[in-house]
Amino acid sequence: METPEEISHRHFVQFLLSKNPELDGTRIHEALKFITEAHRNQFRKSGTPYTEHPLEVAKILASMKLDSETILAGLLHDVVEDTSFQLEDVKTHFGAEVAFMVDAVTKISEVQVSTNKEDRKAATYRKFLVSMAKDPRVIMIKLADRLHNLRTLHYMKPEKRKEIAKESLEIYAPLTHRFGLHRIKWELEDLSLKHLDPESYKSIIEKLQQSRRKRESYIASVIRPLEMKMALENLECNIQGRPKHVYSIYQKTRARNCSVDDLFDLFAIRIIVNHISDCYMALGFVHNLWSPLQSRFKDYIATPKPNLYQSLHTTVIGPEGKMVEVQIRTKDMEQTAENGFAAHWAYKIDPGEDNNLEWLQNMVKAQSEISDSKEFFEFLHMDLKPMEIVAFTPKGDPISLPTGATILDFAFAVHTELGMHCIGAKVDGQVVGIDKVITHGSKVHVLRSSQQEPSQDWLSIVVTHKAKQALRRKLRLFLSEQAIKIGRSIFEREELLLHIPKESLPSSAAICAAFKAESIDEFYESLGKGNHNPADIELFLFPFAGENVRKRRDKGLLSFLWSSSDGEPVPDFPLVVDPGGSSLMHFAHCCSPVPGDRIQAILVPGKGVEIHKEGCRSLKSQASRNIITVEWHESGKNPTQARFEVIGVDREGLLEEIVKVIRTNQISIERASIVTVRENIRDRFTVKVYNLSQLDMMLQSLRQIPNVKKVVRL
Repeated sequence: METPEEISHRHFVQFLLSKNPELDGTRIHEALKFITEAHRNQFRKSGTPYTEHPLEVAKILASMKLDSETILAGLLHDVVEDTSFQLEDVKTHFGAEVAFMVDAVTKISEVQVSTNKEDRKAATYRKFLVSMAKDPRVIMIKLADRLHNLRTLHYMKPEKRKEIAKESLEIYAPLTHRFGLHRIKWELEDLSLKHLDPESYKSIIEKLQQSRRKRESYIASVIRPLEMKMALENLECNIQGRPKHVYSIYQKTRARNCSVDDLFDLFAIRIIVNHISDCYMALGFVHNLWSPLQSRFKDYIATPKPNLYQSLHTTVIGPEGKMVEVQIRTKDMEQTAENGFAAHWAYKIDPGEDNNLEWLQNMVKAQSEISDSKEFFEFLHMDLKPMEIVAFTPKGDPISLPTGATILDFAFAVHTELGMHCIGAKVDGQVVGIDKVITHGSKVHVLRSSQQEPSQDWLSIVVTHKAKQALRRKLRLFLSEQAIKIGRSIFEREELLLHIPKESLPSSAAICAAFKAESIDEFYESLGKGNHNPADIELFLFPFAGENVRKRRDKGLLSFLWSSSDGEPVPDFPLVVDPGGSSLMHFAHCCSPVPGDRIQAILVPGKGVEIHKEGCRSLKSQASRNIITVEWHESGKNPTQARFEVIGVDREGLLEEIVKVIRTNQISIERASIVTVRENIRDRFTVKVYNLSQLDMMLQSLRQIPNVKKVVRL
């Protein structure tokens, strides 16, 4: 005679088989016995036996028609993490494939990695991503696990609820979108919102219930004429009206700054047909009935979304003059829209080989290059953004990008080197800049120049992680190269000033040992970043100095360095300054030097070389030995900032005249501070100029303006 437990197991297996007759009932029955023993005397926060959770996870997986191994792994997914059983036990009883998936969704413990919570969390996600790339069925288990946890989240403490809901919105919902699992995505988002903003969630639900009859009546007024039109045209189809999910409505109210009552598109009409050709016929019939909004038409059949979603989207002016969204797709497209492309690999022997998951392989490769946990989570949030846009290269190759991606993102997506030298693009024949946002379906021909180099500003233009990571890597390398170049120049200058004979120059090994550097380039880089001052270098180099220098040390090294034995000054060896040429050369705000000014510099620890006008008060507090001679690069191609103040008596049109003079001299205004007190003005401007002559000419012109009493540089 069967025990109540055995009867329960038998009914559960029958339920799963009703969802998917292909499942192995015998093995599932064995797994049920295994988890019953493993989780015996364990209970959830709700007070129910712990086994309720893996059983519900298995139900979700079975409803998606997943295979026996996935169902088994879903049943066993918490065994290793929450019981005394080990992964080897799972492998022995249920095989390596199931054990792999169970291990993939098992959190990394303190013992395995670190006591730091963020590091452990990052390590768990890394492990999960790598496993998911090998077998995408892993994500189905994790999503089913998360979905059931969200369904029972009300039993947790409020803070824990918010933490889990926030993680679900930021990580798991984007993953469901990437895999096209829209049914799970909608429920994940709605349940997360319920705990993150319960008042808004409740308000939307109440509004939808209040307007239900009115909404259903309007949907019927749209569907009836559609059904009649399709019947008259002899087009076989199924027409449905579906409400938008709560989180979608919540986002719309936030984006449009309105209430639920103000939204017209709380539902979508869906037309399901048999063949692709029928989609376009149905579209024509819809447009025959109601006027379409051309700007809202999207053909995702000709250009599918990266998650394989296909459909025609059109918005028409329907009954009562209201806008109605209509989606038209085939039955197969409907299946993919509901369940994603999971069905494409659910029964594969090696599902990890699906070409549609190339983005996942790229994601795993990218994360392996990130060591910092904080940077990893930034990458994760960024790279999981929905890839809603598909643009095309001149050869017709599709490039998938997130909404808001720019020309620069597109260039980096095609090839890193193309991104590094991108100067713009031709989009559908029109020339645009690197910051132009790309639209779905565009044809993009990237323009490049070997003279173009990336700058720090580019990081604010790109949105994709690939572009940001490549830029950061390049800028770090560029910064390192700049620091090495500056450091080498400073060191060689000190050697020349000390008259060190070529044969007496210190070896690289001696320099590294003295300054605790792993290599000579590491030392130069540290010196170029301002971590050593000239006095440190002089102290090290003095024993190698020329004989005359050493003999006269008692008379004061500094005075000797600036005069030779015959009384003539020793020539200095200046560093060359090019505005914009190095992020390690900074222009002091206190005096704002511009090309043409006589300049000097000091080394600032961790920052590099700071350029001042000669005679600047800030230099007076510096030891003279720490001051470096510098000179402007002769090219003068890059502008730098200058500041000045205009003092005078206010009158009508005075400010307009000042601005006109500045612009007439082809000078751009960066910032301005306009102050008027009792008809007296004191206006300060920050502008960009190329040289001192340009600045002086503009200042002189300002002095000629009536009512301007004084113009001074700051």
